[in-house]
Amino acid sequence: MTNVEVTIAIRLSAAPSRAVEDAERLAEALRAALDLPEAEVVVGLPVRELPVRELPGRRAEPALRVLVDSRRVLRRGRSVELTRLEFDLLHHLCTHPRQVHRRAALMSTVWGGTSTVDTRTVDVHVRRLRRKLGDAASFITTVRGVGYRVEGTADVVVERDALAG
Repeated sequence: MTNVEVTIAIRLSAAPSRAVEDAERLAEALRAALDLPEAEVVVGLPVRELPVRELPGRRAEPALRVLVDSRRVLRRGRSVELTRLEFDLLHHLCTHPRQVHRRAALMSTVWGGTSTVDTRTVDVHVRRLRRKLGDAASFITTVRGVGYRVEGTADVVVERDALAG
């Protein structure tokens, strides 16, 4: 029997101080109501994607800037060459911070659901990302035996960079 992965998105409005707690309670209630104790229920807060704006005066450049529309990455203002898969992996991790990403789930999401590639391929791509991003990649943490988590994203900006219209 082939397993099928189903993703359910629920928008929850709550005060910032309660959002994570409320979302985790909702996830646990869903798991219990469906009687799926083994189900992987992931709770994550969205990262707002902002349009690029030039502001008067000088502002500090973030350690890492992911420009979604042009598929570019800037490390402290300097362009970093990434492959398609490296960019897709980085973008996915950065837009789903503070949650553990299992290797198999990353393979399904980033490489595509029908991929027959070994999940250790994720490790290779993360290692390449870390090498290319240098100290700017310190926010990608390894969860031993499971996968990866993105933490401390205060100096990581994900932006829409296309002209409005």
